[in-house]
Amino acid sequence: MNTAQVLLVLEDMFFSFLAAFGFGSLSNPPFKALVCAGLLGAFGHGLRYFLITVYAVHIVPASFLSAVCVGFLAFFIAKKMHTLVEVFTFPAVLPMIPGIPAYNTMISLVKFLNASQDTHRYLEQVFYNGFLALFILSALVLGILCPYLLMSKKCWVITRHAFGISKAKNS
Repeated sequence: MNTAQVLLVLEDMFFSFLAAFGFGSLSNPPFKALVCAGLLGAFGHGLRYFLITVYAVHIVPASFLSAVCVGFLAFFIAKKMHTLVEVFTFPAVLPMIPGIPAYNTMISLVKFLNASQDTHRYLEQVFYNGFLALFILSALVLGILCPYLLMSKKCWVITRHAFGISKAKNS
């Protein structure tokens, strides 16, 4: 990995931090949690960008691996900060939503509807970009769900602790 690639990954992480920080601010969490969500978003998107550019991993498995890492890290951060896991996971994953494939799907669909010839090429682009966006979104959702499913007991403990619910109050 050369210096140019490192700078590109760091640049990607910086802008992902800003996006995650901005998305996280919509739910009005504490500032420390907001900074952690931004750092988690920078890490997740930077990891995905690193896997795609350096190791030539396809965007779908790279998105899945990044979402799994973000999910596990969010559990540990949430436990340390006594905050809900969702405060960290959703803003961190939002910068990885496939906007470009979704946009290309819509553009290809408009071109397909307005074309008088060569329509099969546009229809192929509609399906390719549409399924790519769908698979990336599915990979992100499944990647975030894996830590929830594997650490479900811990999830309930963190949630109870964040809301101040104890076993004595439930009994």
